[in-house]
This record gives sequence, structure tokens and C-alpha cells, in this order.
Amino acid sequence: MLFSMKRRLAGLLLIASAAPAGDIGQAPLIFREDWTATPPALPLTQRDVANPELSLAVHGPGAGLVKKSFHDAREWDAHYVWSGLAQGTWAVTLSLKSGAPMDLSAAATVRWRSKQAGFRALRLVVGLADGSWLVSEESDPAASDWRVHEFALAGMRWRRLDIETVTEARWAENVDLSRVYAVGFTDLMPGGRSAACSRLDWIEVYGQRVAAGPTQLFILSGQSNMVGWGNSLELDSVARFGHDNRLVMFEGGEWRNLKPFQSPSTRQREGWNIAEHTFGPEIGFAHALAAARPDKRIGIVKQAVGGTGIMAWAPEWNEADAALTNDARKGPLYKELIAKALAAKKTGNVELRGFLWLQGGKDMIAMETAERYAENLKTLVAAVRRDLGAPRLPVLVGTYRQGNIPDSLDGLDSRNFTFASDKPRPGALTVMKAQTDAPRYIPDSNFVILRDLPTHPGNIHANTEGMLRAGRAYADVFLRTFGEKDR
Repeated sequence: MLFSMKRRLAGLLLIASAAPAGDIGQAPLIFREDWTATPPALPLTQRDVANPELSLAVHGPGAGLVKKSFHDAREWDAHYVWSGLAQGTWAVTLSLKSGAPMDLSAAATVRWRSKQAGFRALRLVVGLADGSWLVSEESDPAASDWRVHEFALAGMRWRRLDIETVTEARWAENVDLSRVYAVGFTDLMPGGRSAACSRLDWIEVYGQRVAAGPTQLFILSGQSNMVGWGNSLELDSVARFGHDNRLVMFEGGEWRNLKPFQSPSTRQREGWNIAEHTFGPEIGFAHALAAARPDKRIGIVKQAVGGTGIMAWAPEWNEADAALTNDARKGPLYKELIAKALAAKKTGNVELRGFLWLQGGKDMIAMETAERYAENLKTLVAAVRRDLGAPRLPVLVGTYRQGNIPDSLDGLDSRNFTFASDKPRPGALTVMKAQTDAPRYIPDSNFVILRDLPTHPGNIHANTEGMLRAGRAYADVFLRTFGEKDR
């Protein structure tokens, strides 16, 4: 355990100190492989692969003597692939066990930590959708110590590769890297023990996973924490700029790569330094789903309005009910919600997968609205399912928990129930019970506990970390409750 932690720390320090050729955040990480922290093994096989998502292949006449090496007596020694014993040419490649291709065009990069000796120069190998193989002109040459090398794939030159003999051939023209099935490395030479060999510690591949099947469409609605108070400047570049093309959002009548897009209000900008864009749970939710279902395309439709009671979304809207929470001026929000969802659905190749609801604070202010919350929620869900033609659409209802408030609210008395807020909310317990009890009166639903979400200083709204945690909580409950339907 201690050694593993030391090795990880050393690797992170090397990454941090390296000067990459480009911004690796311009494309998301598809996979990283570090090799298992186990004793040396000959030959290198699948048991030596640490990432359970990957399949290993070792090619060429020297394949049987490519080794997973490690020296226990050397402090900070890596577990690495070593070619020193190979009696012929060799190549090591990794592919996704799902069989899904990778898009390594555009801003894709490959990084690794390696050390070559003699005249050995380690080159990148890719396997394409048509069954052909390529080996890069660019190489990582000999060095006296371990170092990190990055390949920026855009504009690279390649030669054809005979994968059986691991021998380079003619130059490849018009190379299309949009569907790559395997990525690996070779030095195109046999081993010469320690004096003439290649060593590779870890490899990272950045690009796009190619999603299969229809877009998995999720509808998100509610009030201010669904609108979002996250700060886009605090996200990594993949989430901030929408560089993962498996994640999309329906805005302005079209699908766009998912990223924060909401301009901050004057209050957000001046009071909490949110200078670029805000976001809600959608970012954490979609990225968590993509991590669990890497071959899926996730689509988000969001319609949310801050400081709004549930009756503003009433399918049979009337001004008197909306006025109970001072929302009559906002008009019938349900029509907006359904119109946007139907427009997204009509783009084609879309599968409705879930309705995420995060709302209730406005209804807690008065017992009159709190006591109607469960019936209003039931009516809303039934209408969404009816009007979208999805009678068993999975539904997730967010419910807050603070401090010592338990997950289960059974037996609690509203007379001694304290809910920290910016104003008195006597109906808090009633609304929270209605949210938590949703599975009892709404089939194919579940509640999502949002416990102690971090907030902005002096504010009740979740900050960047709180928004990400909320989205991940929704994803976790969705996968546990309804995830089998994705398989």
C-alpha cells in the first residue's frame, strides 16, 4: 500500500513538472494504464493490466518474451513493460473491452512515461476500424532516466504497420483517426537486454469515446439549485468548454456539446464573483453517467426557474394556485417544459431515460402549499409521462438533508424540526416527506438525498462543489435504481 502510494505520488509529480505540447484538457481522458503492482511476470499478459476496462494484446515474433518488470530493491521503481528479452520485433496494444472505438482526431493526445536505452525509440501504434495498423513517424528516443512524452496526433505522419511481423511499410495517406480500436507502442526492434531496450511505465490516451445507439435523454427541472450557482471558471477544461462530444444539451432548438452556458445574474457576479457562466446539477450528472456508461451519448434538456413553487408547473395551470407562491406572473411553466422536451425528442434517435426534479423550497414557506406538495408532484409526473409518451419514464426527486436531520423522516415532529434557511419555512418537513415518499405514490421513481451540499458564503445556494456533488448523487441513484435498463 505504502509503495503504491509513493509510486502514484512520483507519477503525479512527473506529470505536473512536464511541459506538454498542448492542452491535454482539450480532449477528455479515455483511459490510463499503470500495470498491476505485482511481482515481475513473463510474458506480459492480461493479468498485468490494472485497468479493468482494457484488453491487452502483444504482437510480433518477440511477443512471448515481453515482460512486466519491477525491481523491489530499487526505491520508487515502477511496474513497467520491458522489451529487453524479446528475440524479435514486438508491439503492445490496449483496447476497450466494450469493443467501442475511440475518436483520436482533432485535439487527441497520447502521453506516457518511458525510458529507452541504446538506439531504441518508442513509437505510437494505432489499430483502425478497417483492420489496418499504423505506426507513428514521431518517436520517444533514448534517455538516461524516466521522462514523460506527449504525442499530439493532429498532423502526425504515419507508416503502415504489419502487425504480425511488427514491421513498418509505406507511408499512409489521408489517415482517418475517428475510429481507432487499439492504441499501443513499439520500438520496431528486438530487445538487447538492459543496454538496448524500451521501458514503459504508464500510458494515457486523450480523445473522444465514440457513443453508440440513441441519445439517452434526461429532462431536468426545478428551481434555483437546478438553475445552478456553480462557477464555470472552477471546472476542468473538459467540463468548462464541453470537450466531451458524448455529452450534449438541447439549447436554442439544437443539440450542443454540454457545458455551462447560463450568464450569471448581477447578484451572482457582484456578490460571489461568478464572472463567466453558471451551471446546475447537469454537469456532475452527465459526466458521472458517462463514466459509468462510456459508450452512451447523454442528452440534457433543462428548464428551471429560481424561487418558484411547484404549482407554476401545474399541467392544468391556473393563476389563483400559482399566486399562492407569488408565481402567477411567470405563466404556465409546464408548457415551456414539455415544448422543449418534445422539440429535443423530435430531432430523432433519442430515447427518453429520466426526469430529474429539484424543487420545493418555495412550497415550504406556507403549510397551505406544503400540504398540497405530494399531490402536485404526482400530477406533474403523470402529465410529463403522458405528454411525452413515456408511461414508465424513471423519475428522481431531490430532497435536502442538513446536519443531524436523518435520511428517514419517519416519526419526526414538525414542532421540533429545524431546517436552516434564509427565511422561516414551517412546511419544510411536510415537503421533504413528500419528496422522500415519492416512490410510494409514484411508480418507477426514487428520491435523491442531497446532504450538506457546500454553499456560497452567506448564501443558501450550492457552490461549484455542491452542484457537482448534487449531480453525482442523482447519477448514483439513477444507476442503482434504473441502470440495468441501460445494459
